[in-house]
Amino acid sequence: MRPPGTSGVLSADRVMWIPYAQRGSIYPVVPLVQELRRRGKDILLLGPGRLEPLSRTLGVGFRSYTSGISYDWSERGKSDEHALGPEVLGRSWLSERVRAEFLEVEDAMSSFDPSAILADSFVVGAGLAAESRNIAWASYVHYLFDESAEVDAMYRNWWESHGPEHEAYRRWWDDLRGSVGVGPEPRPPGDASWLRMSPHLTFLLGHPLLRRGRRELPRYVARTSFPPWDENEADADSGAWSSRTQRRPRVLVANSSAWQDDFALVRETLSALADENVDVVATVAAEHDLDADVPPNAVVSGYSSHTRLLPHVDAVVSTAGYGLVSKALWWGCPLVLAPRGRDQHYVADAASRAGCGVRIPWPPDPNELRGAVKTVTGSALIRERARRLSGPISGYASPGRAAEMLLDLARRP
Repeated sequence: MRPPGTSGVLSADRVMWIPYAQRGSIYPVVPLVQELRRRGKDILLLGPGRLEPLSRTLGVGFRSYTSGISYDWSERGKSDEHALGPEVLGRSWLSERVRAEFLEVEDAMSSFDPSAILADSFVVGAGLAAESRNIAWASYVHYLFDESAEVDAMYRNWWESHGPEHEAYRRWWDDLRGSVGVGPEPRPPGDASWLRMSPHLTFLLGHPLLRRGRRELPRYVARTSFPPWDENEADADSGAWSSRTQRRPRVLVANSSAWQDDFALVRETLSALADENVDVVATVAAEHDLDADVPPNAVVSGYSSHTRLLPHVDAVVSTAGYGLVSKALWWGCPLVLAPRGRDQHYVADAASRAGCGVRIPWPPDPNELRGAVKTVTGSALIRERARRLSGPISGYASPGRAAEMLLDLARRP
């Protein structure tokens, strides 16, 4: 892609990265950003001020961005505004936010002059700004994406209106495009569920086992197989877990990193395994009332780097959150999953069908938890099935291949 009136071969040395400012949304794409840095590319992270430390960790440039969604999922009663819907905030709220994103990204592009944009698909204004400037852009999807979806279910609370679903969605989308001065969407109706994402190149992140739907993908969508990445912030005490020899089984239990009423999983797991011949580490990222006794065989920490812990554990107990399950599969860890809602049920079913884990009902019962942990740590077949799912998946784009695809896009006439 090139601006009108230019000629010759474009360079591909400057990439503007625009993430959605939530840990679970950012970390899956970091291996691609690191690969671009290894190739000597100039990366600018455009994001809220709280991401500046991340830019230093990754060795990329930083520019503060103020137009993103304001949210705080760290404790009860706090949430992000985009989940409230037009009945609460008014139907114009989203178009006003997208326009603010659009203008701020345009301003940043004017000063940084990127060869390409790499944007989270939740930052709708970024792709529209790139389109208006005729700059190549790639998007990425970091949550469980339903490849069989007919329309954009993640934004359903914003586009729902009277009339047939496809017509309502397309009308909403074209109105949103019109609010920033770009014309109607040129993609065909069959691409409806992908309209927030780049028509040039879109990366599907996460473990391939957890994909939903088997429909043929648009030509611009690429499934990936990236290694997990976490910031090394406050870590659980895993120093004694460095050796894989002569030790008893180790179990990681983690609830959601965003506040949900799911601490019962941690509490019941600590109780269930208190007298078992295992070691337990529990990570609790959001604020919860820690009304649980911590037995001698367990430690409890706040936010911790799961990618540091997972190579040393024999089982993972979770609510089947997409991020943690994807990481556990990369490391070949057997799973005990107690889903509560949303896509957690699909993730738990996928792992159960693959034979790499056991699903138990919610609310978790200590006896069922204890039995499930004994099953996954004691079954050679479950361990082998989990092992076969570990590491990069053949046929899915690695960070190196994804970097080549993005840079090729940036050089394209």
